[in-house]
Amino acid sequence: MKDYILYRKIARVIIQLADELDISPKRAMLLFYRSRVGEQMHDPKYGYQIMSDTYIVNDIKAEIAGR
Repeated sequence: MKDYILYRKIARVIIQLADELDISPKRAMLLFYRSRVGEQMHDPKYGYQIMSDTYIVNDIKAEIAGR
């Protein structure tokens, strides 16, 4: 059950990222999974599971801007 909740959160983050960057959901998904945040999302020690979707999206956007 926990995985189901995590995957729903990831989907919401991807959709919000697509909306905020005005890109397709497919492109947003690629950005998410290639990001540090995308890698860390599955590891509870980073705490992304309890962060708000907006916080996570902002972290991804900051990472993209820093590249």
